[in-house]
Amino acid sequence: MRVKSLVIVLIFLGSVLSGCTGNDSENDERVEALESELADSISSNDDALSQIATLEGALSEAVESVSSLDETIASLTISLTDAESQRDELILQREEILLQLNQSEENETGLSAEISNLNQNIQDLNSQIEAINLELQQRQNQILQLEDTVTTLQNTMDGLTYSISFSTQNCPLDNPGSKMNIGYDNGEGLGIAGDGIITFDEIQYIVGECPGNYGKVYNETTEEHDWGQQRTVVMGGILYFLADDGIHDWELWRSDGTLSGTYIVKDIRGEDCIMATDPDTGEQYEDCTNWGSTLDISWDNIFNDVELVAGNNKLFFTASMHMYAENNGGFPTLWVSDGTEEGTNVVYDFWGDWDYNCNGCEFDTAGITELVVIPGEGGASDRVVFSTIQAIVGIGEEGYPKGEELWISDGTTIGTRMIANIEPETSSWVDGNGVTQCCADWDGSVPRDMVFKGNQVWFTAQTESYGREFYRFGLELGGGLFLIKDINSGVEGSNPMLLTPGSGGIYLSANDGNNGQELHYSQGDAFSTNMVKDIWPGLNNSSNPMWLTKLGGEMIFSADNGENGRELWITDNTEEGTRMIKDINPGNNSSNPTGPMKEMGGFIYFSANDGTHGWELWRTDGTESGTTMVSDIHDGENGSLSWGSTAHWHGEYTMVHNDHFYFSANDGENGEELWRTDGTDSGTTMIVDANPGEGGSWPWWFSIVEDRLYFSAWDGNSRELWFYWDNPGPVIS
Repeated sequence: MRVKSLVIVLIFLGSVLSGCTGNDSENDERVEALESELADSISSNDDALSQIATLEGALSEAVESVSSLDETIASLTISLTDAESQRDELILQREEILLQLNQSEENETGLSAEISNLNQNIQDLNSQIEAINLELQQRQNQILQLEDTVTTLQNTMDGLTYSISFSTQNCPLDNPGSKMNIGYDNGEGLGIAGDGIITFDEIQYIVGECPGNYGKVYNETTEEHDWGQQRTVVMGGILYFLADDGIHDWELWRSDGTLSGTYIVKDIRGEDCIMATDPDTGEQYEDCTNWGSTLDISWDNIFNDVELVAGNNKLFFTASMHMYAENNGGFPTLWVSDGTEEGTNVVYDFWGDWDYNCNGCEFDTAGITELVVIPGEGGASDRVVFSTIQAIVGIGEEGYPKGEELWISDGTTIGTRMIANIEPETSSWVDGNGVTQCCADWDGSVPRDMVFKGNQVWFTAQTESYGREFYRFGLELGGGLFLIKDINSGVEGSNPMLLTPGSGGIYLSANDGNNGQELHYSQGDAFSTNMVKDIWPGLNNSSNPMWLTKLGGEMIFSADNGENGRELWITDNTEEGTRMIKDINPGNNSSNPTGPMKEMGGFIYFSANDGTHGWELWRTDGTESGTTMVSDIHDGENGSLSWGSTAHWHGEYTMVHNDHFYFSANDGENGEELWRTDGTDSGTTMIVDANPGEGGSWPWWFSIVEDRLYFSAWDGNSRELWFYWDNPGPVIS
């Protein structure tokens, strides 16, 4: 226990000595903080020093075993003495009977039988004595072994020591700290025996955390490249994201929450160098530019943002190997990565050498899009479903473009294929030589709004016959493509959108041609696909349901019924079970409930304006009485929330983590910063002021990795990658 006591005392003294200045109020706060820190330190050390406890337990058990064996030996010794005494007494009896037998001529048979019985008893006692002696020898050998174990354990305990190291690369940028390395100064691995420093393989475990509850992890952006990290995903306890460090342009990065563990995965495009001439000197030099590969692309009024999704073991993302001038078209194509440079490779080049400015071509695409990951189960590979055009120069029809359709890939070229050609190739065109070519497809069905549920991909697609309608594709054996329902009969299409799983099926917004854009529900067939309720009755009046969010077996959403404005609604997928929860902004005024909405503890958290407090944080349990404002963060009518922007630019900026709802808010004094709530007014607080003052840091792209909430934030100079956690300590000052 000597080391454990030393650890706790050192941490406590270090904490005390690190905060002895300040006024009384600060000291009181410091004392409270120290008491809390001490409690955390003791708890953390109890966990961290479990190996010592194991050693102590083994030592105690060995000592107890020795004591128990001593008692056993004492008991066996008594039993041995008793057995020997009984045997000796029987021998005397036998001698007396033999003497009687020799002196008497009568009763010889009885005396002989008695002698035989005594001989058997003596033999039994001799066997018992022999067994006792054998057990005594075994117990004595066990005692010798245990005494050796006790000596070894004691030497191990005596040899356990520690050293303090200052950690920079294993901590965030702005809060390096000390760590206590506990182990044996025995030269194990790369360690040096007897140098007083516990390093490398000498370390058994480490005590201490980097100080503070938050810090910057990635700091590679510059004033010219300061848009920060985007498209964050998590795989295997590592955060993956896209970033521009000012050197490699936009590429794939990874972070484990430390500076040393935050680095570029692969510079896909690398440097592009050309020979140039200095206009002043006439000398030639190599002019190099490092183009990024993960860029948002626009083409012919079509915009596709870069996408990144994560399975259990594979990342799938869109990236360009070249741009238009370099290879007659440079739309993003499919890439796969296992998180290493060598494991990051192009899966399939859909645009090989095709000229997108070719005569007669009518492309409306900007590359691969709509990535939906299908996590592998039971050792199966992760897969991704996506939408893309294929246009690879070849011979005859095999080389003609295939319109944008539904594809699937397991991350290999051979495992990448089109699974649904909904709008076939029927277009012809005249090439540059005046020859009519056939057949190609410049458009395709353009699958969109894809979600994965029940081993099926649900999506919308466009055809000449039905317009844009609602489809599903079964990935299981015997599955395939199904037009679920032509919701708006004919060629117009029903404009299905906002596909959201719930109640054992899919909710969506659609227009049947008569009732306007209303809430629909489907279980995957025409019979079960129907409008839930005509919330705003009348020909082509639309309630336009938005922000569909699952709450238990029901669905929360916002809608406008034409009388109360846009308010919060709930449904169980039946007409009678669809109702407005509360008229938050009374009358025909709208409270405009807005997300990203999240569920926590049986409540949905959302932004709303009641007409008095401005846009503030609310929550609902689906009942009128259970729908209340959580906190008036910015007093008065000003409001504190500015939610509702698209995920393309900002990703998630609301998140549930460790029984708290995290969000971005502006209290009117500190600008837009990171806040959290436990659902109570008193438990609603700002936790990170990344850009002190009124400017705000606008935290975006929330992700959870183990105990940490990662986000990007503007610190006044550049947008960087940060994390927040409830630091469990101990912090060694």
